Amino acid sequence: MGRTYKFATAIGFILICVWTLFPLIWAVNISLQSEPEIKTAPPHYYPPNPSLKNYEFVVNAKKAIEERLKTFGIKGEFLPAVTVQYPRAIVNSVIVGIIAMAYNMIAALLASYIFTRVRFKGSDQLFYLSVMGRLIPPVAIAVPYYIILFNAKLLDTMLAVILVHIYFTLPINIWILNTYFASLPEEVEDAARVDGYSRLETLFKFVVPMIRPALIAIGIIAFMTSWGEFFFTLLITETEASRTLPVVVGFMSAQPLKPMGIITAAGVLAMIPPLILVAIFRRYLIRGLVAGAVKA
Repeated sequence: MGRTYKFATAIGFILICVWTLFPLIWAVNISLQSEPEIKTAPPHYYPPNPSLKNYEFVVNAKKAIEERLKTFGIKGEFLPAVTVQYPRAIVNSVIVGIIAMAYNMIAALLASYIFTRVRFKGSDQLFYLSVMGRLIPPVAIAVPYYIILFNAKLLDTMLAVILVHIYFTLPINIWILNTYFASLPEEVEDAARVDGYSRLETLFKFVVPMIRPALIAIGIIAFMTSWGEFFFTLLITETEASRTLPVVVGFMSAQPLKPMGIITAAGVLAMIPPLILVAIFRRYLIRGLVAGAVKA
């Protein structure tokens, strides 16, 4: 019975890994092939002639398009011109993601601490109201949000994208930290208050060191959610000045002729920053998300 269970568990784990990793491996495989190689049947399960030309085009599309036009004119291979926005989109995504992450870590920390430690009339209702706002389907508030930003003259600005991403990330992070705070003993905080520390001093000098894994976890969640958000960013942006990576990659995929190598190369490059972030802080991410539930 024990061996059968272990064998079944191992098989299940392998199948899950294959199911999860195969699309990523296949994307890398396609991104290293030329268009004729990609369109062959049966497909190549590994690049016959690995090349980084697709990545070079994504990183410096303007130069590649100009050279292609000089050599072949308009009769050359189709290259999506929207790719020239890719480098700027990376910068926009990083800026928006970092600001959303920092804001979430500060605002969610303060809000959750107030909800769990400072009891006041209507605190429970306010907490549930803040979380409930995230449960509304995004499409239901798309038009009202667009009208608000239009009247505020914020359409096609980085500020508008940042506000939208904070709206999507802050409620869930308040809920995560609220659960974490509820599992922490209050004796240390009470002792600090007796010694004359204010609530803010108690929070930042004694509580924050204890909840560092949770803070890092919600920061990563905010960054990754911002990095992948597509619908609202598409709705409120019009030019490369404020477009983020998902929107630009989406426009590349929407071209009438789809160069799959270039599109997959853009997708692979877009996955690298979140993967690096998770790889660096994976220990804190796991501890931050699990510790509250375990202690509770």
